[in-house]
Amino acid sequence: MAQVVLVAAFLTCNLTLVSAATGWDSALDDINSLHDNYTALQATLKTDNSKIQKLRKQNNDALKSIRTVIQSTDQALLSRLSSEASSVQKKHAPLLEQYSTLSKQSTAAKKAKNLKTVTLLDLKRNKLKAAVTLARAEIKTKTTALAAARKQTAAKLKPVKDALAPITALKKQITAESKNLAATQKVRAEADKQYKAAVKQGDAVRAATELKSSYEQMKRIHSMQQNIYSWEQKTSLALRAAESKLP
Repeated sequence: MAQVVLVAAFLTCNLTLVSAATGWDSALDDINSLHDNYTALQATLKTDNSKIQKLRKQNNDALKSIRTVIQSTDQALLSRLSSEASSVQKKHAPLLEQYSTLSKQSTAAKKAKNLKTVTLLDLKRNKLKAAVTLARAEIKTKTTALAAARKQTAAKLKPVKDALAPITALKKQITAESKNLAATQKVRAEADKQYKAAVKQGDAVRAATELKSSYEQMKRIHSMQQNIYSWEQKTSLALRAAESKLP
């Protein structure tokens, strides 16, 4: 009975060693088979990242240029008209203020039934009426000219701004996906760290597991990069459309 127990224990020990060796060899096979795909995908991620950065810079430069044109469109005309409107309002402000004050005082005197004061105030006010009418007409002419110019400029720029409108949503999508990508890169970096540690420890099984994990994260990163690049391309198309509509 004791001999049977010893043989059973020996066989169990041998089976465990064989299983461990088989797992180690299998892990090496997994690492070897994955290595080429891993290296190729790593190169693809680097290339894709460069493409994204290049296109993003082009888009940012184009958007900056378009905004500069938008801000400068009719700027000299609008600045002049705005200055003229402001100047004429400032010039006539004392007269209009005096006329308004006399009107308020006359109203108050009427309520107090002070007819003598009402007469004097109305005389003073009516003496200014012609000048006030001319002042108001001049102010209206200047402010109307400014409003018309602003409306005309807005009409010129509306097609440009309409073409730029989709970019806001695209940028939000890019920002959200970039955050997801950054989070995934952290997970992948940790898997790479654990893979290197397993290699140093000679733990092929753990190394294979971590390499697979890193590779899976790389595939996710690749998908996210494709999404981001697609949105950058759509942004580029919107910018081209906006440029074609610049006045």
